[in-house]
Amino acid sequence: MLSRAANAYRRVDLESAPKTHVLERLFDRFEQDLVAARAAIAAGSIQERANCLDHAHRIVAELSASLDHAAAPELCANLSALYDFVASCLSQANLQMAPAPLDRASKIMRELADAFRQAHAR
Repeated sequence: MLSRAANAYRRVDLESAPKTHVLERLFDRFEQDLVAARAAIAAGSIQERANCLDHAHRIVAELSASLDHAAAPELCANLSALYDFVASCLSQANLQMAPAPLDRASKIMRELADAFRQAHAR
């Protein structure tokens, strides 16, 4: 029961948050997932690694799906290519049980997060 209430609260909080805050939360959670995935790789925890990388992958898929190609075709094409590369890095890290691809994915997503935050601040 408590878990259901907590999920309902998170859903309402997310649905009522400004889109810029949702983006920030997604980028922050992506980074948390990668930190946890690195720890799982180091510990040899296959299930935890898979769970963390699956969640990170779903975040990337959601960001990619939210692109409005009609509004900004070139920008969206570039972002889509970056998201595809990040997703590929996540898959590599999962298959190879290696943190190096996570470093590449993290760098790109941090740069995108910083760019979105700067754009929002203007």
